[in-house]
Amino acid sequence: MSLLDQLREIISPETLHTAGTPSASIAVLEDGKLFSCMISKDPEQDTKTLYQACSISKAITALAVAKLIDEGQLTYDTLVAQHLPPSTLSILAGPGASNWIEKVTVRMLLSHTSGLSQGGFPGHTKEVPSAEDVLAGKPPANTQRVQFQTFPGAQFSYSGGGFTVLQIFLESICKKTSAELMRATVLEPLGMSRSHYGDLAHSEQNYAVAHRTADAQTDIRFHKFSELAAAGLWTTPEDLLKAIGAVQGSLVSDAGFITQSTAKQMLTAVPQSPTDPARGPMALGWGADASVFAHRGFNFPGFACYAFGSHGGAVNQTDGKELTVPAGNGIAIMTNSELGFEAVKKIVSAVFYLKGWRRFESMPCMFGSDDYVPAMVAGGGDVPDKDWKAWSGVWDGVWRLFEEDDGPHLAFLGGGDADVRLRLAACPVGRLGSGRREHVLVAEEVVVAVRLTWAGEERVVELMQVDEKTVLRLCESDRP
Repeated sequence: MSLLDQLREIISPETLHTAGTPSASIAVLEDGKLFSCMISKDPEQDTKTLYQACSISKAITALAVAKLIDEGQLTYDTLVAQHLPPSTLSILAGPGASNWIEKVTVRMLLSHTSGLSQGGFPGHTKEVPSAEDVLAGKPPANTQRVQFQTFPGAQFSYSGGGFTVLQIFLESICKKTSAELMRATVLEPLGMSRSHYGDLAHSEQNYAVAHRTADAQTDIRFHKFSELAAAGLWTTPEDLLKAIGAVQGSLVSDAGFITQSTAKQMLTAVPQSPTDPARGPMALGWGADASVFAHRGFNFPGFACYAFGSHGGAVNQTDGKELTVPAGNGIAIMTNSELGFEAVKKIVSAVFYLKGWRRFESMPCMFGSDDYVPAMVAGGGDVPDKDWKAWSGVWDGVWRLFEEDDGPHLAFLGGGDADVRLRLAACPVGRLGSGRREHVLVAEEVVVAVRLTWAGEERVVELMQVDEKTVLRLCESDRP
């Protein structure tokens, strides 16, 4: 049975529905080979169905910048003001910061360290503003004027406004519209035939419609974006992995899509990188740690997606850490729900489980290992390994782990002793050494999971609830 067949047994349309998502299009990259599947109750959807790539648009824009660098049209340290139209410069020349734009480089815009404002954009339902109108905050733009919030290069501050400046800069350099230059520079050369920046063609019928929940379609089927470099890509998971595969190939050979040197620069984390796993570490247009490079995306009114590829330790290796993901792998997941990230996290976790990869502490631009509740394994999730029983007892005085009906149960003693059956979770586990093991179990009826693990010489229970992890200690009366 293939990886995706196994995944569909864990993440069924019903599992997605419970998580609040009507569909998930998924592609995996294994040693240069692409495989994809659609999980949906809608028979009209398939792996060619288009989704908004949201902020993953930024990562593909960054790949175009890398290609233009190799062609000699710019460098990461090019001062963008030298190529911006006077009208754009006048918008960005604010009180007390009239010449700050003259200090901003391409590197700063890509790494979100330019000091410019406006993290994201809600999109548009009627008239679409020009990119300059967006920067000026001029109707029909629906966001504040983009301006300097801090010194160029001083700190990380996620800025879709900065990518809109980059969009105008690239159009000026290439003498093409953003849609044209992205098609010519990246999409066509990589065979991303189901990808384009800008509005859907009037003839296009195979696209996902935004939802607020699995059942509630939004009033508008999708929003339009003039902020193309930041949020304007329509694509499929397969096409995203074509781009990721091109980066992976470039890391090991100058015969790749971009040169090895440029690829490594693009994926090297900047010193200002945030420590929050939902944001960093940040490289040039991509999040990147010692094992993978990645990006997430969310567009109003209801698209959420995530994609990553492993780089085999080619960058950001400072401490000899074991790779979380072996080289040559990648995953792209696209959903059409405001709640889509809940499904994305379960899918990423399930793939790690099926591949036997070790537990990650965090995934760049996405989430940590403790801020989600995984799905149950296929086939009912019985827990055949009785090693879990070593964690039986009362924890922090209010949580009781015990065996009943030949399986683990969890009770909350502060809630009338109500209990739930625990099942085996489709989740990677840590490699602890010294013969120690950990187990991840998920509750049947509520959004709760437990990780039975160790803190030094002590057994602990990590309780994972909605957006919260609590480390529980065994009550003294239950200690051996």
